[in-house]
Amino acid sequence: MIVKISPFARDFVQSRDRFLAAAERAGAALTSISHPLKGSQGENLATDVARIGSTEADRLVVLITGVHGVEHYAGSACVCDWLQGGGAASLPSDMALLVIHAINPWGAAYYRRYTEDNIDLARNFLDFSEAFPDSPSYEKVHPRLMQIAEGEASGVVHQLYEELGERDAIDSLMSGQYQYPEGFSFGGHAPTWAHRTVKAILQDHSRSASKCCIVEFHSGLGPWGEVIPVSMQQGTDLERVKRFFGDNIIAPRVDGGTHSARGHTTDGYTQVFGERELTSVVVEFGTYSPSTSLPVLLEDHRVHANGLVETEAGRTVAAANLEMHCPKDSDWQERVLKRGTQIINASIKGLQQCS
Repeated sequence: MIVKISPFARDFVQSRDRFLAAAERAGAALTSISHPLKGSQGENLATDVARIGSTEADRLVVLITGVHGVEHYAGSACVCDWLQGGGAASLPSDMALLVIHAINPWGAAYYRRYTEDNIDLARNFLDFSEAFPDSPSYEKVHPRLMQIAEGEASGVVHQLYEELGERDAIDSLMSGQYQYPEGFSFGGHAPTWAHRTVKAILQDHSRSASKCCIVEFHSGLGPWGEVIPVSMQQGTDLERVKRFFGDNIIAPRVDGGTHSARGHTTDGYTQVFGERELTSVVVEFGTYSPSTSLPVLLEDHRVHANGLVETEAGRTVAAANLEMHCPKDSDWQERVLKRGTQIINASIKGLQQCS
């Protein structure tokens, strides 16, 4: 009897091993791009790339995990489960599938949202030849965030909710800022390693593709166990996203809102694909409420800013951050795997039906 191994890993090595095994069994061509740093346990770090289908395919589906490092684990589980379930057999002959597994491996290994240089990768795709955008809402809260002591993060979040209201409090923390490299949600002053790497991978693997669908897997936004599709695209591109994934799409750059982030990864993908047809969606798996998860993110920031990663406080917040973004709850995990498969299959079907 073959015992199926859970696709949900709890550390980077385990996640990587399970993905590589699943991709190899699915017949994928594998390459690995080594990260210059080691992981929290001294392990080698890498972004692994798996391609299934012809190198000359006209249509390309891309699945990306780990843009926000700690969020990698839910996305990786979905991809592994889909591969283990034989999903690759559904690929049409003129379509290839590319998996970019753990694009921010350092963040995944350290259970952080950010990269090794404290950069939010999903805010790092600016035109760096231009002046950096101002972040007035963040500037007002930055001094307070940098002074948080152990055990104070929840109180600070509560205060911000009372002063600004929930939406504006979240916006001030999460929208990205470019003035304080040591601060929270820093977008960077230059392309980070993961930025350069994902662009290079996409350029290398999309040369023959005239149409592409990119699915980024994230977690931590939305109601428990629910799936929230988010797209930064507009106009006819957004209409195509809706044809692929349904009308229930959050479109911040059309509707406004907290997550209309500057320097988003979608902007980087658009730079790579130019005039070719690109359908790009961020899939969020809901976990805990922001009032629960934000204090953990702030405590994580305090620990790393003060060099406390290897202390008991550092280990505690790492475990908490993993739980915030990939809960152990079996019902949550089952729902995520089911919806993950639906999303991947919808991207294949949608791309197949594009004229």
